[in-house]
Amino acid sequence: MVIATFNASSTLQECLDSITGQDFPDIEILVADGGSTDGTADVIVRNAARIAWSCSGPDGGIYDAWNKAVAMARGEYVMFLGADDALESATTMSRVFALIGDREFDLVSGIGVLVDDAGVGYHRFGGAWNHRKVGRRMTICHPGALHRRDLFDRFGCFDTSYRICADYDFILRLPQDTRALFFDAPIARIRDAGVSRRRRMQALRERYRAQSSCPRIGPAFAALYYLDKLWRIPVARLLGIPN
Repeated sequence: MVIATFNASSTLQECLDSITGQDFPDIEILVADGGSTDGTADVIVRNAARIAWSCSGPDGGIYDAWNKAVAMARGEYVMFLGADDALESATTMSRVFALIGDREFDLVSGIGVLVDDAGVGYHRFGGAWNHRKVGRRMTICHPGALHRRDLFDRFGCFDTSYRICADYDFILRLPQDTRALFFDAPIARIRDAGVSRRRRMQALRERYRAQSSCPRIGPAFAALYYLDKLWRIPVARLLGIPN
């Protein structure tokens, strides 16, 4: 379980508690902190016995932090949670691995629940991984998705030149024969404060770059997808639809 933090002292403990409170015992927690100044380091120290690895210091952003943690991960799967996210319930991971059973998958995704500042869920999102559909947009909920660790050996780490869409860029690299499983229930509760939701236009531009660089999409289709998304953003805001 990888958590990237920066000045997250108000939410990190809840995130950690949602992990350590699981009834599934085999969870390794890795925390990469970007040199917080608000007490986040104190939270990490207080939970040191429950954290397998941590580091603190200036980094190149969330994807640089993720890459550092992935390099230290020893589990079969790697999951990424934001410091203000939490697993849905104490039985989430045991239910996910019960569904996996003895089978092997490259990617296991589920449903994410957006929550407001009071922790009240108001929107669910995330569907099954689909090689064709993911070329148009991110169809899976990335927070809470399990990535088989050797995917990063086979397809590289996160591209730190992205500030928002390196996770989508990584997903676009996965081939058609990716062994994927969909857990049709909430995995993570996600506070609606992520950078991709606050910086819509930057996210849209980065998504265009990721799609343009993907050999199976290219600049022409990426431009069409860009324009299609561009008009949907203000319409969704007008209608009050999470987008």
